[in-house]
Amino acid sequence: MALIAATLIVFTLGWIVVFTVRTEHVATKLAASSPGERRWIPLTMLVISAHVTLAQLLLTLVFLGVAARGTVGGPGSLVGGTAVFLAGVLWWLWARRALGPMAQFLDTVGPPPRLLVDGPFAVVRHPLALGTMLCALGSAVAVASPLTWTTLAASVVCLGKRCLQDEEQLRDVFGARYAAYAEHTHRLLPFVW
Repeated sequence: MALIAATLIVFTLGWIVVFTVRTEHVATKLAASSPGERRWIPLTMLVISAHVTLAQLLLTLVFLGVAARGTVGGPGSLVGGTAVFLAGVLWWLWARRALGPMAQFLDTVGPPPRLLVDGPFAVVRHPLALGTMLCALGSAVAVASPLTWTTLAASVVCLGKRCLQDEEQLRDVFGARYAAYAEHTHRLLPFVW
């Protein structure tokens, strides 16, 4: 039970950090978004929140003795999932720091002031989405439930769609520079997509 408690604490604190220093004020972003973005931004937030909540709930139920120990992954899954989750949080924080001061929201309504191509942006074009995906993957690995794998898959689809939507604006603003960057830097998954 100590391992489950530690996993719960790490996941809770990690998600609090990510949600606290997020990059955008959602209401402002939605007001300036395209109709497609106005559908996918809230849907993505809902799906990821459902995934996080489900993983936390299953771990909590086992910790409280309400659900059987076999409801979540064994010690290897818990440790491995926690390691992936922590890697995701650290990656996400690195990407967030590359965008600007962590203590303030960024202007996500107007076009970005510059094209970032170094640091985490040299590895993938959407490092914040990759960090979020790694955090979600860590939760799925730790809990090892068919439900968390399903919500992880939905999260990946939503994050992928949001990456495609964000790229429309980046292509419009940076044109050939963005096309050249996109040619040699994968979108979301290093060496894959």
